[in-house]
Amino acid sequence: RTLIGGGSRGHDKYGEFEVVVSEPAHALMRGVPAKFALQDELYYFEPDAQGSPIKVLATAHSKSKSKSYPQVFIVEQPQGRVVGITLGHDAAAHDHVAYIQLLRNAVVWTAGKETK
Repeated sequence: RTLIGGGSRGHDKYGEFEVVVSEPAHALMRGVPAKFALQDELYYFEPDAQGSPIKVLATAHSKSKSKSYPQVFIVEQPQGRVVGITLGHDAAAHDHVAYIQLLRNAVVWTAGKETK
């Protein structure tokens, strides 16, 4: 609740889904396509109303739940930078160009080294 602003208690079965970027101007999303499809497990991340606030940067829609869930987000922590990425559960996701870019951006952003 405090560290990541919520949690997940399940996910869709492994399969293809589309991730949609909602905050393309954020440093974490630089070089990431506005929409991309990948094979993975779509986690049902739920923000906790009593937890640290989050800013959602990308979502995906679960067909089984008929609901969209955060896939990339930042936690608005006053004492540091926290990134949540619910993607990346196997080699297929790890090799995806958008996922690789997200990881690179996350390392740079959390270190406070993003370009203005």
